[in-house]
Amino acid sequence: MQVTLPDPPLHEGFPIFGNVVSPTEFQGVLTHGLFKALVPDPRRLEGQLAKYNPELAGTAHLRAQVQRLVTGAKRKNVEQYARYMIEMVKTREGFTPQIVLYTAKELRVEVDANSGFAWALVPHELKFVAIDGDTQTTARNLADGLEPGLFDKEKIKVVIKHATPLAAAEQIFADCNRLGVKVTTSLAIGMDNRDDATQLAKYVERQVSQLTGKVNRQKRQLSAHDQEVVTISALRASVVCFMEGINGIQNQTKPVAIDDGLVEPMRTASVIWFKAAVDALNGAILPEERAQTFASSPSVWCAIGALGHDAYTGLAGDKFENDVQPADLETAFARVAAAKLATVDWTRGEHWLTVGAKRSQSGTITLGGPKETGSLVYRALREGTLKAKADIFA
Repeated sequence: MQVTLPDPPLHEGFPIFGNVVSPTEFQGVLTHGLFKALVPDPRRLEGQLAKYNPELAGTAHLRAQVQRLVTGAKRKNVEQYARYMIEMVKTREGFTPQIVLYTAKELRVEVDANSGFAWALVPHELKFVAIDGDTQTTARNLADGLEPGLFDKEKIKVVIKHATPLAAAEQIFADCNRLGVKVTTSLAIGMDNRDDATQLAKYVERQVSQLTGKVNRQKRQLSAHDQEVVTISALRASVVCFMEGINGIQNQTKPVAIDDGLVEPMRTASVIWFKAAVDALNGAILPEERAQTFASSPSVWCAIGALGHDAYTGLAGDKFENDVQPADLETAFARVAAAKLATVDWTRGEHWLTVGAKRSQSGTITLGGPKETGSLVYRALREGTLKAKADIFA
């Protein structure tokens, strides 16, 4: 097939090769260097310096109308996204979606009638803003600063929205953010095949018979009718607390790495602990018991993991520097599980009010999430104070 396209006038601008999606949309691929030249770092478009910089002021004003500031949760997401992209380039595993770039100006576009192959010409003076993908744009700039040269040969997928009024661009931003539905943490964790903590949680599930095939990977919390015994997010959070102690609650949904030398010892120890813990729960996590107990609560599972951490570090050391034989782990873990878990009244009663549970106007007692009540539950399990009301005042 013969492709007949006029040569782009390089003295007028940068050609981007790709395909025409519609009269106002062009899809293509940019090199890392060209992307940085055409799309300023969003961080440089905020604050007083951008406002009074003649080279950036116009682009900064445009971005302020179609994007959020890089603050709060977005800033934290940028840092994680940057680390993800660095790892993606190094390992060649991962994916980033296309970035939607915007300009109100109409670009010159030429199309080959036979193949549909085309180019769009971006004037030298033109700068784009991202109406979708601003976080990725910021993260790319941060990652490039952290690893200079790493991204030089990378390609970036883009859609250019041009010849479009500002009001339409604002609507696109609103639609992308209002209509997009984020998947549940459990679903994302259940499909994660890279994170070490998630892989350890899945390993525990396979090795502990009471959990095998009974971990829900779709929901954030179980309903009375679900046949599983725990969610993958609760199990992973428990595993993280087994590795890091109760402070691991802060990392229950964040990537967690395990040193290569600790992978096998951690696998062995975690399986032994969770077998002992589930045995000590004595059926309280079974589906038919869920409506009456808190044994499947994410807060409880974080506390269970942290108890196991205490028992493990008591043998292996704070940094797991000591080798411990499986038989010794089995003895120690069974003793701790029997003393700290088997004696607990898991029934949803008033005794849970001492660890942050709340009573509704209808009289129902509910237990909050791990960050709210996990540490309180852990302390109560460790100290053996989580007893029924009759026992507390005996």
